[in-house]
Amino acid sequence: MQKNVDSTHSELNQTDFSVLSARQQSFQRQIKGNHCYGCGSENPDGLNIQSYWALSINGELLEESLCHFEPEPHHSAAPTHFLNGGIIATVIDCHCICTAMAYAYQRAGRPIGQGEGLWFATGALSLKYHRPVGMDSTIILKAHVIDFSESKAELECQLFSNSKMAVSAKLTAVRVPDEWMRTPG
Repeated sequence: MQKNVDSTHSELNQTDFSVLSARQQSFQRQIKGNHCYGCGSENPDGLNIQSYWALSINGELLEESLCHFEPEPHHSAAPTHFLNGGIIATVIDCHCICTAMAYAYQRAGRPIGQGEGLWFATGALSLKYHRPVGMDSTIILKAHVIDFSESKAELECQLFSNSKMAVSAKLTAVRVPDEWMRTPG
């Protein structure tokens, strides 16, 4: 995998995500047993975000993950033309956690979801809202791992709306044991 390229570049559109989804399965579709509201592919009432490794111009995977999110009317803030801040935080949180998991599987040399689960949970999330996020555009997220150990990962994420960076975030993803996903009792 190559290092990420210019992470401030925000000229992504739906066509780019069509190419990504045609070339690779999203992180979320490979994670079995995930019922999370934001990223769980097994939660039909959730946000169901989809994250992918970015591709270079010549088709190589980069160390940057991408996600797009289409807001729906019930995701609005009090002014209905802006996205709710809690939805923004959820989308960023879930995209970063799934990126940490995908990165951990990659470092372990196995496909996402294969063998013992490599689960992470949010240890810390810091958001900086630079401008309101409009409901009228596809939301694009870009995340990358800035530090990684067996017990945690540190990530940075940017959320773009109308091709402008609207939110920046830092997240600490803490490794949790496979048993964490099992229902008690």
